[in-house]
Amino acid sequence: MQWRFALKYLTSRKSHSVINIIATVSLLAVVVPVAAMVILLSVFNGFESLVRDLYKVVDADIEITTDGYYNTSDQRLLQKLEEVEGVEAISFIMEQQALLSYRDNRTAVWLRGVDENYKRVVPIEAYTSVGNAEIELGELDRLMLGEGVAYELGMYSMAAGDVKIFSLSGGQIGSLLPTFALNSESLDVCGTFVIDQQQASSLALTSLRATNRIFGQENTADRILIKVAENTPHRRVAEQLRETLGGDHKVILREEKNEGFYAIMRYEKWAIFFVSLLVMIIASLSIIGTVIMLVIEKQKEHTTLLSIGADNSFIRGIFVREGLLIAGIGGVIGLILGIGITLAQQHFGIIKMPSGAFLIENYPVELQITDIIAILTIFIAVAFGISFVATSAMINSYKK
Repeated sequence: MQWRFALKYLTSRKSHSVINIIATVSLLAVVVPVAAMVILLSVFNGFESLVRDLYKVVDADIEITTDGYYNTSDQRLLQKLEEVEGVEAISFIMEQQALLSYRDNRTAVWLRGVDENYKRVVPIEAYTSVGNAEIELGELDRLMLGEGVAYELGMYSMAAGDVKIFSLSGGQIGSLLPTFALNSESLDVCGTFVIDQQQASSLALTSLRATNRIFGQENTADRILIKVAENTPHRRVAEQLRETLGGDHKVILREEKNEGFYAIMRYEKWAIFFVSLLVMIIASLSIIGTVIMLVIEKQKEHTTLLSIGADNSFIRGIFVREGLLIAGIGGVIGLILGIGITLAQQHFGIIKMPSGAFLIENYPVELQITDIIAILTIFIAVAFGISFVATSAMINSYKK
């Protein structure tokens, strides 16, 4: 019954046109912040997904380390790992700091030596920008550079010549160290890759056997990378690996390795959510004006209802629902608008990223149902609270 009265009051002709103007403004004041919340949260989701995809190129699903080194010819260890359910591929790697030299240019990098299974674990080929990712060609070892590293060395062509690699067998490289004191080897460059600015300017890849020679090792790796089978929970595989390998090995999920970064992104997202919520609350205060004007407009009907037995709580319920109807219509329009803009950006890429600023052309967006539910829940609570406060104040004032 109260909903019928509320709908009738909202759609009936008003004696003062200013009430219609106020109601329209209230509606728009709800539409804009709700749509903005949907779009902003979707943009944050898009960037988070993009960063997660980029980390897949650098970090495996699971990384295993120990205090010492792994023997890559240890078949017993390999068999243990292969027997764990959900393990799809295994790769041994070694990563240490090295100095690259080409002609008169030098730059310090993290040199990562990888075995033949590396491309099954980490999709580096998808981010190859020039040349190819064939680091091993039979007995020939080659070097793959991040684009930033290639730029620092002044390499503008894959046919420009070999790059010399210097190492102190894991020691930190200083710019004033004499190169004759370092182990060195020259390798042909097979290609370049681009992931993000940090990785592209600090990482170089070669074969594991080449890094073993450069760093004075033999059949040695300092990490094991694991590719988890599709549709298999990563945490379950990690737990099984911990049980299989024992406490001497540290098993780290990709999410755990970069947990600090992901946490910062989540905090930023919800900080934006609460700032947008504050804007929505302030904008929704315009509903108070609309409800107050409607209460004044319907004073005669109010008196009639009281005379036939209605009480103040019944009348208050009508105008609370009046406010909820205004807020609800605005909220639904805002959700539809926000979802529509997000889906349009997601499928058609209407808004472009600044040229050369990132690895993608369009602003990334990702619509998540949890965000929609959160926005809808908070919005209903805000609309009900504002409508109830405004109506209670007016009804009580009118009663006096």
